[in-house]
Amino acid sequence: MIILGLCGDHDGGAALYDDYRLIAAVAQERVTRIKGDGGRFPMEAVRECLIQAGLEASQIEAVALSRGSYDLSYYKARARLTTPLSGSARRDLMRMMTFQWIGDPARAFDAPRYLADHGLRPDRIMFYNHHLAHGLSALFHTDYDDALIYTSDGQGDRVCYSARRLVGGRLRSLFGDETESRRLRRNRADSLGDFYGAATQALGFIRLRHEGKVLGLAAFGEPIYAEELRSHFRVREDGQIKATVRTGKIQQEFQRLAAQGRREDVAASVQQVLEQVTLESLEKIVSRERPRNLAASGGVFANVKLTQRIAEQLPFDEVFVSPAMSDQGQAAGGVLQFLLERDGLATFLAHRQKLGNLYFGRDYMAQADNVFLEAGAARVADGRIVDFAARMLADRRILGLYLGRCEYGPRALGARTIMASPADRSINDWLNKRLDRTEFMPFAPVVRDARVDEVFNLPKSLHYAARYMTVTCNVKPQWRDRIPAVVHVDGTARPQVIRRADNPTYYDILQRFEEISGLPCAINTSFNTHEEPIINRPEEAMRALDQGRIDLLVTETGIFAKNPLSNEKSSTSTGAALIAG
Repeated sequence: MIILGLCGDHDGGAALYDDYRLIAAVAQERVTRIKGDGGRFPMEAVRECLIQAGLEASQIEAVALSRGSYDLSYYKARARLTTPLSGSARRDLMRMMTFQWIGDPARAFDAPRYLADHGLRPDRIMFYNHHLAHGLSALFHTDYDDALIYTSDGQGDRVCYSARRLVGGRLRSLFGDETESRRLRRNRADSLGDFYGAATQALGFIRLRHEGKVLGLAAFGEPIYAEELRSHFRVREDGQIKATVRTGKIQQEFQRLAAQGRREDVAASVQQVLEQVTLESLEKIVSRERPRNLAASGGVFANVKLTQRIAEQLPFDEVFVSPAMSDQGQAAGGVLQFLLERDGLATFLAHRQKLGNLYFGRDYMAQADNVFLEAGAARVADGRIVDFAARMLADRRILGLYLGRCEYGPRALGARTIMASPADRSINDWLNKRLDRTEFMPFAPVVRDARVDEVFNLPKSLHYAARYMTVTCNVKPQWRDRIPAVVHVDGTARPQVIRRADNPTYYDILQRFEEISGLPCAINTSFNTHEEPIINRPEEAMRALDQGRIDLLVTETGIFAKNPLSNEKSSTSTGAALIAG
């Protein structure tokens, strides 16, 4: 059965499955080039998935929809009884259902007409639960038979958290299920995701986009406001997190702190509260349930330091965070809920698959080299790609990798990656300037699986998660001065652990670079400039080369440079000789 999952809210996207096999998954922003694109039907992402699959829209047999926001014109009369005529043209389906006492989404929303207006006429339509979809997107890619499935985000389906227990072949809800979605009274301030977002905005960044900058900034400050902020949350004995104030009070407090204090100290305080409250919630659940493993998802788990703290302080055998932990992962999680409901838990668990790579975008490789050449790039190597690229890395050149299909989720993992040498501490200044990025943000390292334990204090419980850059860990002291460009001020790094089976060209470049330089790591940063989504099409990669963001473009069949090759700061005589030869 061909099943399409859709998410039309912020971080919109689509995922296409053939039963349990994921064919394609694309974030809307990658196609439209609008950061965080959403708030409408993700037509461009759907089209991208269908082209990759070689399918027509008419071949889609089932669609999984969120219960998020939709245009008011698609709501049925009963759902619109108390809807004001003015204001936004979009309304939240879950909220409409709750306040009109409607149990079945089909009685509130005309899904067949909504889909038909966008060219889809599936036989089956279902509406997925936001937090269950998050949780399943993590659980499905594990082999756990004993686990806690925990989600945390700003909110979805009127819920901020959920916890479920898998043990003995049964999946049991602890909290955050449908009952909580239907409660008329709730306090949005319960959400640690909203708490972190409010701090992000108060510090002058963009909410739902720059929370990672607050995390990076936190390492430069002291948590002097943490005790004051921590007092706004309490954790019940069952692990549920509740606020003691309303949202407006928290927003006012952040505005006051941001105006009178150092933003580094505010960031450090917010980060400490996030860690303390989440850990207390998990500790209470663990003390009652004794799960062996943790499968986590939701936007809060984009916070890689939080995951490090969980692994360090709680007795889990393994901690796995869904690589598409934000709402970019909702489309895939929605399909997984459809499959769970269709087939039952036993069949669902039997079909689970641990992840290899995350390259689920559209494949543009057949045209990439021609696009570069027609745009005026010079092919400077078409043989010995790995050796050439590794020597350029050692020569402090900046490589843009354009290898195969793009990644699913927010991280660049070798398909759309910028690689550079980690040996130059000053690269954090000058490469960030070339990419129009904030200079305090650290770069991340990529390391081969065979070398990770020599360089990093990465707990065994995080080795699987670290393939997808969802955790930080401490860099061993003897390496910190040798790879300074990937070590944050607090001595941590966010490594990607790469296996050769997942991306042979990427792996081989890294291995050859180590043979030349003696360094087991390279910089892996996303192939994009500030406020731009990670690149998708070859034309976007070529634009980066033209603008001088990178020195060389690397594909599996060639290496390309501007013609003539510019003599950037990173050039050396060795590099010039290689180009000439």
